[in-house]
Amino acid sequence: MYRPYDPLLQAYVLPPFSNIRVEHFSPALDQIIAESLAKVAEIIKTQTPYPTWDDLVLAMDEIHARLRSFGFVLELMASTRTDDAWEQVSDDCQQRLQDFQRSLMQHPELFQLYQRLATSQVGLHFSPVRKRTLAKILRRLRQNGMGSPSPEKLNDLKLRIQGAQTLFLEHLHAANKAWSKILHDETQLSGLPSSFKQLMAEQAREKGGTGWLLTLNDESFRIVTRYADDPVLRKQMYAAYSTRASDQGPQAGVYDNGEVLRQLLRDRYALAKLLGYSSYAQMAVEPEQAQSPEDVMTFLQGQLDQQETVFAEDAKQLEAFAKTQHVNKLTPWNVQYLAEKLRRQTAGISEQDVSAWFALEPTFAQLLLIATDLFGVDFIERQDVTSWHRQVRLFEVREGGETLGYFYFDPFEYADQNGFPNTTTLRNRRITAEGRPRYPIAVLHGWLPRGSSTRPLLLDYQQLRVLFHELGHCLHHVLSRVEYRDVSGITALSRDAAEFAGVLFEQWCTSKEFLIRISKHHQTGAPLPDKVADQLMVYLQTQTSWGIAGQIRDALFDMELHHSHSDGRTAQQVFEHVRAKVGHLPVFMHERWPNGLDYMVTGYAAGIYTYLWSTSLARAVFERFKRNGLFDRETGRVLRETIFEWGDSRPLSTSIDAFLHATDHRAGTSA
Repeated sequence: MYRPYDPLLQAYVLPPFSNIRVEHFSPALDQIIAESLAKVAEIIKTQTPYPTWDDLVLAMDEIHARLRSFGFVLELMASTRTDDAWEQVSDDCQQRLQDFQRSLMQHPELFQLYQRLATSQVGLHFSPVRKRTLAKILRRLRQNGMGSPSPEKLNDLKLRIQGAQTLFLEHLHAANKAWSKILHDETQLSGLPSSFKQLMAEQAREKGGTGWLLTLNDESFRIVTRYADDPVLRKQMYAAYSTRASDQGPQAGVYDNGEVLRQLLRDRYALAKLLGYSSYAQMAVEPEQAQSPEDVMTFLQGQLDQQETVFAEDAKQLEAFAKTQHVNKLTPWNVQYLAEKLRRQTAGISEQDVSAWFALEPTFAQLLLIATDLFGVDFIERQDVTSWHRQVRLFEVREGGETLGYFYFDPFEYADQNGFPNTTTLRNRRITAEGRPRYPIAVLHGWLPRGSSTRPLLLDYQQLRVLFHELGHCLHHVLSRVEYRDVSGITALSRDAAEFAGVLFEQWCTSKEFLIRISKHHQTGAPLPDKVADQLMVYLQTQTSWGIAGQIRDALFDMELHHSHSDGRTAQQVFEHVRAKVGHLPVFMHERWPNGLDYMVTGYAAGIYTYLWSTSLARAVFERFKRNGLFDRETGRVLRETIFEWGDSRPLSTSIDAFLHATDHRAGTSA
């Protein structure tokens, strides 16, 4: 029977984005599901007598990889297309895809085959990597109801949780869009960076108005509360942002996430209990490096204790400075502003001043050169290959002429969409049963504001740090050498292991040597002067406690909320308890931070702590680079061979221990 050409059904190294149309997805999914069902039936028939690695695990992996690839391509393309046809096909195909994937995760005959293979004499003698892969598959199947006395209830809970998470984000995005402020008096913009004011003016023109339009998002909140001289504007921004999607603030009760959060927590707790855990936190922590929620709480309390002196010193210093600025009391909307002024006064420079040396294009090129120095790989920009949007760039990662993988760089934000910098994946590395490599593909979403025709995008320090963080994730993904998809890429890692590479790369951003090397003035081409670099170091080390306090507060709140749900407290009550324990941060009586904490519905539930956890590990690893040289190829080789190449084929703690005790080939001694 004749079938029209469908690029989604063809074998490809890279998705043929330019050939894919909206009408291709639904029929392609029909065929993929039909072929997958036939293949599953064949696997069950042939493997029932005697399950084997190649014909069960790798054969099923081919099916799962194909389904995930389809979903990733659909998500990427639909994310940048807003017409009704794309929205409809995305909703339809994503739902059908998830339903089919769930059916595979709840297939009793497949579950039995995996169990039989794992406990067979052959399985007992598998390599540690194969055993770990099988253990992860079985854990995933059990968490999808295999072995559960109530699989229907489990399904219902998972669907309710997914729905609540989606609704939480929809409310949050709607609350963001609902608030805006048009300013016609330029004096109200005093202190704001010129690039941000330009963006506000462009936003006003796009809406058919004049003046400057201020919208509500993470970046606007950060910039206004840090730089705006107008205290009224800062307070308005703080009040709107800290009460988003709640029963307080300018949109009180309209997009309230209060009940959504209550239902979500109830269902997460019920899900955990159904699967045999005491709390959702215990279930979330199980695959991580931490041993238990109590282990995490002890770690976070230790972090808080370490900061006690710093908190007191910073508060005393800032209170004294505030008085010189005729400010009698620290408030939530003047802490960051005053801390920024004090940093500038102490260092004689600001973050905005040095952004002139960090235009996006040359800075990103330097970051890639540093990765080349560290790991001995080349980044070849492929301009012969199309992507899902004209702003996206593709880099092929090679070593000695051999392809290791690819990553797409999607640098800029999209108009009228909510987003944040992050790394996703299109494919994990794997070797097929026939011995063919499937190359890993990562996607770096920068979500940066666009420059203009007359002025390039100049990165401030925070944007630079986030960019290098995300590049770390991409390199961790493409440098994996593990053969099996379930343990190779960053999506296979536990949450704290997944954050490790990003946090590690951030450590370079604290170095004067690194910042000078990657700098290039956007007008003169000159590097960052030594004196300016010294000033920047002082700036970066002044009044650091406010951000750290927020991190510890959110991590403690998230863990306690998911570990103590059965005690009857609301999310806001838990938050207020944790906030009081952490202290340091001034309080706005109407703030409702839990209602807008999107980490809790984007894969970090009971996992916000992993940023702090990973930071402590990353600093231990970075010490070796500080001793041997920040761009030392030999140390980079050890990092790659002991940590990055192993993916999730062994615990991160084992890999870090191997790095710390690895022999330096030049010196013949261990680190």
